[in-house]
Amino acid sequence: MNHGGQKRDVDSWKRTLFWICLLVAVGIVVITYVDTHSGLVKDIPKGWLDVLKAALVLLIGGIISALLERRLFRVSVDKLGPQHSTTIRYVARLLLFLTVVVAVLTAFGAGLPSVVFGGAFVTVVVGLAGQTVLANIIGGIWLIFFRPFRIGDSIGLVAWQFPMLMPSFPHESLRPMYYGTVQDINLVYTEIQNGDGYLQVIPNGLIAQSFVENRSREASHRVRMRFDVPYEIEPNTFTETLKHALSAEFPDPLNATPEVLIADIYPTAYSVVVMVISMQKEDHVRHKVLGHCICIMQNMKTHEELNLETNLSKLS
Repeated sequence: MNHGGQKRDVDSWKRTLFWICLLVAVGIVVITYVDTHSGLVKDIPKGWLDVLKAALVLLIGGIISALLERRLFRVSVDKLGPQHSTTIRYVARLLLFLTVVVAVLTAFGAGLPSVVFGGAFVTVVVGLAGQTVLANIIGGIWLIFFRPFRIGDSIGLVAWQFPMLMPSFPHESLRPMYYGTVQDINLVYTEIQNGDGYLQVIPNGLIAQSFVENRSREASHRVRMRFDVPYEIEPNTFTETLKHALSAEFPDPLNATPEVLIADIYPTAYSVVVMVISMQKEDHVRHKVLGHCICIMQNMKTHEELNLETNLSKLS
């Protein structure tokens, strides 16, 4: 079975290389024929011929890129794993992109030495320096070589372009973070799949400037939440009871007990801040904390009602 699979891989590679060589040869023949300015193209203006050559280079470059995407990149995932595969894919895409750009500039009449070393290349680079595409390409290089996260990591992003979101009173401010699992880093975009199963495509330049929270490595983290409690619930009893319940619910290996503090007071209620150390996700922690709060408040209200009924019966 393995020998059969290897033979199919070799045959597929042979076909891919054959088509790439054929495309390159066809491109060279057509461009050489166009440069002769004879036959069918002798009456076509030179400017139009340059556009024709540039379009041909783009077409052939796109087809070759698609062939490599289908063969080289799939094999690299199977053999090298997702992280090394991503690096190879990005470098291959970058080299193909630069090759096509230089070929297109050469097709417009700029000689290769002048494109690479001369003023034409400098002019192109300076002209593109402030453009989004180049910024995203440079951002992709930064992500590939400095690796703030790896393929398969679960991350959260906070971009500086988006301000802090202020939710409804009395909750505290929250980071406008976007969560997901990294799927791929291509030439311009990073693909992240969110918890709903949707694929998010984010520009590399934006991620390179963002606050990145890597959640792929399990570790204890603090969850902070704030809510209001009516004055009918006695503060000291409520905070001590909640703290005892959370200490049993969230035991911490570093002996960091949960904190339950009164943060502020209002005309009809007081504000409580809860800080818990846990390895669980924030939503799960909030669910459990609020569940304990509801049970404690209900029990305290029931106890107060019973005391009130007892006192009234004694008076009567």
